[in-house]
Amino acid sequence: MASASVIFTREALRWRLVMVLVVLAFVSLVFLLFPKLDLAFSGLFYESSTGFFQRHIRAVETVRAAGRLATWGFVTAVVAMLPIKIVFPKSRLLMAPRKIVFLLAAFALGPGLIVNVILKDFWGRARPREILEFGGDATFSPAWWISGECHLNCSFVSGEAASAFCLVALAFVVSEKWKSVVAIAIIAFAAAVSFARIAVGAHFLSDVLIAWLVVLLVLIGLQRVILNGLPPAFDDRVEASARRAGERLRHLFA
Repeated sequence: MASASVIFTREALRWRLVMVLVVLAFVSLVFLLFPKLDLAFSGLFYESSTGFFQRHIRAVETVRAAGRLATWGFVTAVVAMLPIKIVFPKSRLLMAPRKIVFLLAAFALGPGLIVNVILKDFWGRARPREILEFGGDATFSPAWWISGECHLNCSFVSGEAASAFCLVALAFVVSEKWKSVVAIAIIAFAAAVSFARIAVGAHFLSDVLIAWLVVLLVLIGLQRVILNGLPPAFDDRVEASARRAGERLRHLFA
């Protein structure tokens, strides 16, 4: 029978999921009922003579590059933990196996499958700089409206905003005393990356906010399934399997 603490944790995660779903529904409804909010916000960075003038500011592109570098660097570092264990079989993994699985699953499912495969390639929303209101030739479509104005790598939702925000997954696996600091720092970084994408006419405000909330849903769901759902013996079994694999490879190439 599950202990009281386990039951409390499950209930807390369930309520977090419900709360994020409610916020996602509210934000989506606001942009569906008032689609001109997207146009108004993007219009702050547009001039009829120069277009989205932030595209010519190097600092904005630097922020975008930093977001890409941080995301790929983080994922690469997590992926490398298992090969390092195999090369040095007597050492312990740099992070608990369930945490490694959680982090990789978060990026694969959130920014990977849901955002970049399902939403961006099938919703067909044109980017701000491509629509008539901002000097393009495509028709504006509100958030969640399936459109034929774009056929691949479209505006809804922002992949780079989702990837930058997914770094918040780190706050789910660090010690309690660091959770708030890590979460605040990463959210601030994700906000800068997301703002840069809006400023250059690559995404609408709704693309960014909905991307964040979708990723947050994924993180909370995976926390329940992986971090809290895997059996206690999972970490030791993975450690042992990686150690045996490393020892066999060493024996093979000795």
